[in-house]
Amino acid sequence: MEVTRVPSILGIAGTILALIGLGLPLFHPAGGSLSSILLGLGTLCLLGYFAFHFRSLTALARTPSTRLGAHSLFSVLLAGIVVALLNFLAAKHAPEWDFSETQNFTLSRQTYQVLRTLPREVNMTAFTHEGSPGYGGYQDLLTTYAKESPLITLTFIDPERQPDKAKEYQVSRIDTVVVESGSQKVYLQRSAEADMTNALLRVTQDTKKRIDFVTGHGEKSLSDTESSGLSRAGDALTKQGYAVGTVDWQDTASHEAAVLIVASSTQAVSSEDQHGISQFLKKGGRVLVMVDPGSDASLDPLITPWGIQLGAGILADEQDRLGRGSPTALLVRTFTTHDITEDFTTPILFPVSRSVSFNPAQGNTWEFVALAQTSPESWEETDLLNPQPEFTAGQDAKGPYTVAGLLTLKSSDQTPQAQSAVLIVGNAAFATNGYLTYPGNTDFFLKAIAWLAQEDALVSLTPKDPAFHPFIPNPSQEQALVFFQVLFLPLLTLCIGLSVWKRRRSL
Repeated sequence: MEVTRVPSILGIAGTILALIGLGLPLFHPAGGSLSSILLGLGTLCLLGYFAFHFRSLTALARTPSTRLGAHSLFSVLLAGIVVALLNFLAAKHAPEWDFSETQNFTLSRQTYQVLRTLPREVNMTAFTHEGSPGYGGYQDLLTTYAKESPLITLTFIDPERQPDKAKEYQVSRIDTVVVESGSQKVYLQRSAEADMTNALLRVTQDTKKRIDFVTGHGEKSLSDTESSGLSRAGDALTKQGYAVGTVDWQDTASHEAAVLIVASSTQAVSSEDQHGISQFLKKGGRVLVMVDPGSDASLDPLITPWGIQLGAGILADEQDRLGRGSPTALLVRTFTTHDITEDFTTPILFPVSRSVSFNPAQGNTWEFVALAQTSPESWEETDLLNPQPEFTAGQDAKGPYTVAGLLTLKSSDQTPQAQSAVLIVGNAAFATNGYLTYPGNTDFFLKAIAWLAQEDALVSLTPKDPAFHPFIPNPSQEQALVFFQVLFLPLLTLCIGLSVWKRRRSL
């Protein structure tokens, strides 16, 4: 081999070895040692190449053009190093400012207090990916939480690429966050600060609040997985960190649960059972009562002493209903400013509901607050056999009607921490397996339980008003939009086009 060909071979071999060494980790992450060896051999070959051409390179360096090129290259490298250092320092130590319209990236004072006083480490695992709808919200919120507390460990997992992890955490839905600490675990499905902060408080406590469903008079079953059952409601409460179970009517008087749920009894409630619930309330208990229209008057002896009266008919609404379905499938959009419903933007689907009214004279020891109401165009349909209810002037009374209301006891013997409360809903189907997956239903059910269970950390956080308010049209608005988009705009464009064409023809 000629000596003059050795430098060229060294240069080519060194370049190839260096490129392979740099690219190997991209295709074979485990081959770190082999990559280092290839880079070392490539560097030796290139050094040998430059040693053979040392004189020519020295002579080249003395020319003005080479000096100018080297100066430019050095300036570019120096500028790149400065930019890289500034970016590194900014990522590690730069202050942050929130210029958003509604301060969405600034945590509340209560959340900062919770983060500063965390008693132990918390793991947050977000099952999401960049293409999912909730990724951006989780990325902004959870990153802020992790920055504010060294006890929080944040991990993002793509459940499509790591299905084994999703199966391990029993996650079946995208955009789910699992907050865990010790043996406690809470599942969240939205990037809301109140929910995240409340989850931190729950998982750092060793005791769980108990939520029990009352059984014994034909109530909807917690173990029923059919569309009319409450198995999903039980799972949702369990994933929120509650201990969920059942209790017989006869045992309610001495029960120690945080909340009792009566899910539409279909059999008459005895006086002994009523006494049990009354005793539970006297101890500062909280009760959620859901009554379907088909439950007849089985719960009337229980709720009448509280001043509650349920409508005899079924509520119907042509304005706020589910798409083009029956007007009895209510989409309730009107809420009060109570802690339970003050931040609601998604309507609640109440299928086949009864109205809830309060008689102050009869329930003079209770205070009543309407939480959810139908629109002024709603009415109470008394003809229960009519499959397509229609408003009859002079016979049917117009709304609005209350479909969910809250009773709180006025008694001065109870402290605010042990104040009795009863939440009455004129519909139980909204919490069943067939309807709980509707977003508004899930939010209302879980928020109601959280308030009744006195989860003060959740309800005390003032939610931020989003800058973007989604528009959910009612049926009449849908018809107007269809007419405007499908008929009016195309006809207007056609008329303008014909007018322009005719005018140009006349020129």
